Amino acid sequence: MDTTTTGREYLRVSMDRSGRARSVDEQHDDNQQAARGRGVTLAEPYVDNSVSASRYTSKVRGDFNRLLGDLASGRFDAEELWLWEHSRGSRRVSEWVQLIEACEQAGVHIYVTTHGRAYAPANGRDRRSLLEDAVDSEYESSKVSVRSKRAAAANAAAGLPHGPTPYGYQRIYDPLTKRLVRQEPHPEEAPVVRELFDRLRRGHSLRGIAADFAARGIGTRARERDGVMVPGKPFSAQHLRSMALTPVYIGLRIHAPGQVGGHRHDLTGAVKGIWEPLVTEETFYGVRRMLNSPERKTTRPGRARHLLSLIAKCGECGGPLAVTRRADRARPAQVGEERYQCNTKGCVRVNKAELDALAEDAILGYLSGPDVYEPLAVAEHGDDRLQQVRGDLGKARAELDDLRTAVVAGRLSVANLTAVEPGLLTRVTTLEDDERELATPSALRRLLDPGEDIRLTWKDKDIAVQRAVARIVLSRDLVGELRVIRRPRNAGNRRTPADQRVLWVR
Repeated sequence: MDTTTTGREYLRVSMDRSGRARSVDEQHDDNQQAARGRGVTLAEPYVDNSVSASRYTSKVRGDFNRLLGDLASGRFDAEELWLWEHSRGSRRVSEWVQLIEACEQAGVHIYVTTHGRAYAPANGRDRRSLLEDAVDSEYESSKVSVRSKRAAAANAAAGLPHGPTPYGYQRIYDPLTKRLVRQEPHPEEAPVVRELFDRLRRGHSLRGIAADFAARGIGTRARERDGVMVPGKPFSAQHLRSMALTPVYIGLRIHAPGQVGGHRHDLTGAVKGIWEPLVTEETFYGVRRMLNSPERKTTRPGRARHLLSLIAKCGECGGPLAVTRRADRARPAQVGEERYQCNTKGCVRVNKAELDALAEDAILGYLSGPDVYEPLAVAEHGDDRLQQVRGDLGKARAELDDLRTAVVAGRLSVANLTAVEPGLLTRVTTLEDDERELATPSALRRLLDPGEDIRLTWKDKDIAVQRAVARIVLSRDLVGELRVIRRPRNAGNRRTPADQRVLWVR
């Protein structure tokens, strides 16, 4: 049979994980078979793959818009528009009307394969049938959307996993029903996540961790694309930051409909998930607060080699002291003499050896006291309580930060913040007091052996341990913050001992 009619297909399929929808290839095969029976030649098709035509989608259907443009400009170049079924055209009444009117203006008929007939948009009865089909499709789309939202909310309330499998986990599915059985730590990826949090907690920079991971060949997981496995890419610092802010790693499931991008790190709507956390709440919230801090530095300072560097402070401006070999104008330094100097404005300088000795006497005197040192030898039953307090404190701080962020972003009113903030601030202050009370013996116990004589073994301790102890003991809550004041104006070239220039601020 000689063909005298030309048609062009519009093929569309939305993302379908069930496998029940007809793919664009299957739609084309059905259309081709029907076309041969009618003596129609099908020309180049318009294709939108994995794009929904529902009014609830946010994706743009590129070829649908091209189809409308070709119909309006006369570039369609065919007598019939072929659709596998009417919903392939659109599930929006407004788009259906656009398509029908464009076909009417171009003199193009609409053939629906599953109906086995062609519709003439200029014919009143055919036009009504097409519009009725559009209304039915939009209504069905609305019902599907409602069911999907209800199912998503129910799954969230039950703490079930959602979305792509997060790095660090793997999902186990029933081989017969294909239903999710559980989400569990990935044997190779989970240790990477734990290492990331541990290193951030210890002060490593995101860039440094990313560089180290890249050198060790650690990166994103490989993915299948068009039947070919594509290797993963090295982690960027920004990617690692996003991972460290993701609450899935403490077993939280976030359900925030309509929120995308940075909002996925908000804790609003969080429920307990059914999977095993990879890190503790104390670690997660500590890292979260550090990463979200406005004062966060992007570089990591070099390893400190001096007991009081950046711990002792200037009595004039409050800035930290750092080691220098510069001398005062009034009194030149001896060869090799080191001094602590105000690292902010250079307000004060003091002999390093004298200040170190003074600080050591204060630290060892405090630790040798029976009311302080003996509690370090008791069982560590308080550590569990400390972990719980730190977890609660992290939650409270995160909730407070999220509320303030929501106000700035316009997602929460100032009135709501005013109503909630005072209670949260009180809770944070109370938990901070509890943490301070519990943390001191716990932290010191990890640094010092309760059975040893601290005065005899102090010199043998690594400088990192000595500094960690100094940071705890030389605080306002214990011995006091060590501050150095200026030399007396009438001192001239006379040496002013360090003990006459120290203030203990509590």
